[in-house]
Amino acid sequence: MRHPKTLFARTGLTIAIAMLLFLLFSGGVIFYYILGPVARQAADDLAALMVLSSKTWVELPPETRPDFEDELRTQHRLTLTHSNTPLDTLVVKSPFMHFLEDALSQRLETDIPIMLDSADRDWFWVDIPVADQRLRIGFSHDRIQARPPVAVLLLILGACIITLLTSLLLVRRLTRPLARLAEETSRFGRGERPDSLSEEGPEELALLARNFNRMTGQVQQLLTNRTTLLGGISHDLRTPIARLRLALELISTENDPKLLEGMHHDLEEMNHLITRTLELARGMEGASRDIETIDLGLLISELVSSHESQGVKIEWRKPPACLLQTNPVALNRVLTNLLENAICYGQGKPVSVALECDAERVIVTLTDHGPGISEDQLDAVFQPFYRLEGSRSRSTGGSGLGLAIVKQLCDIYGWKVRLQPHSEGGLIACLTIPKSCC
Repeated sequence: MRHPKTLFARTGLTIAIAMLLFLLFSGGVIFYYILGPVARQAADDLAALMVLSSKTWVELPPETRPDFEDELRTQHRLTLTHSNTPLDTLVVKSPFMHFLEDALSQRLETDIPIMLDSADRDWFWVDIPVADQRLRIGFSHDRIQARPPVAVLLLILGACIITLLTSLLLVRRLTRPLARLAEETSRFGRGERPDSLSEEGPEELALLARNFNRMTGQVQQLLTNRTTLLGGISHDLRTPIARLRLALELISTENDPKLLEGMHHDLEEMNHLITRTLELARGMEGASRDIETIDLGLLISELVSSHESQGVKIEWRKPPACLLQTNPVALNRVLTNLLENAICYGQGKPVSVALECDAERVIVTLTDHGPGISEDQLDAVFQPFYRLEGSRSRSTGGSGLGLAIVKQLCDIYGWKVRLQPHSEGGLIACLTIPKSCC
């Protein structure tokens, strides 16, 4: 049995169970202390009337017995007969019938079962031994108009329905703002701009919504200011970089070719670092949410062909069509960064790319055969500017932003990325994309 996960379901179920237990307890107390004694007394009175009527009938002269039978029928709704036809013993009995059997058995000091005529199931019959003969006395179902078990059952059922509806309505009113808050926080965590929450309702919930609206506004303003600041810095940096490039082109390479080549390399590294930093900064608020249906195998094939044209060895076998609804720009950036990371640290050995596609999810694995990463650093490499090698030289590693961008985009779109050591050395990057996340 699955346990409810939402606050609405858990609270509503808790209240409903508590009220149901209370109603069952109340019904039991009412029956045991009120309805039970009343029914037992009524059964005892009926048993006494039936035994007394039987004894009286036996003692009366034969000529007055018909009048006495008529009086029993009209005044007490009892029918007295001399029939010896076999009847069925009543199997399913109400508490009143149990009480009546007990009362008759105690008065007559023998077991007296209540019987039922299969031809007329509205009448109940009792055989009473009196003066060496058996008299059969019957009473109709209508004579027992009071039905305590039915009344208790209807009361409990009605109370359960009313309590359940009331508790569900009350819990819904309390949990709806919280559910809306959870939805908007999830959107905010994916990088979307959340809608403002209604600041009405109970004071605590209104204050919570007001603080959330203020917080999201401040965070959005900070993100906007950060992007503006980084955009301005990148513009200010790229302008002198462009002038330096132009100046280097005008300088004669005969002076010092190695020096000029190093300066060109430094400028390219600066430009690369600026580009990656802006990608990371704009990831949360600038990621496109445009969803398209693509063939993931074709996208990976194009990516592999682009790198193979640069002399990189990649093991890849295109599978059958794997259709996926997603953002192709973001997915291409994630796959490119993972592939470039595998190539960079693969020490020139071939990189393997594999694709698994089923009805629920898509799994892309990229395997390199480099030195790998220790297990205590598998999560840390997704942090911005984290480098396994501390010199921060481009010759020994990247900028430290590639995997951070991958992690950020995966968080935005609900994908999962993880790294794990390869049994034969190297590293396996596994990207899992649920087909329902987009």
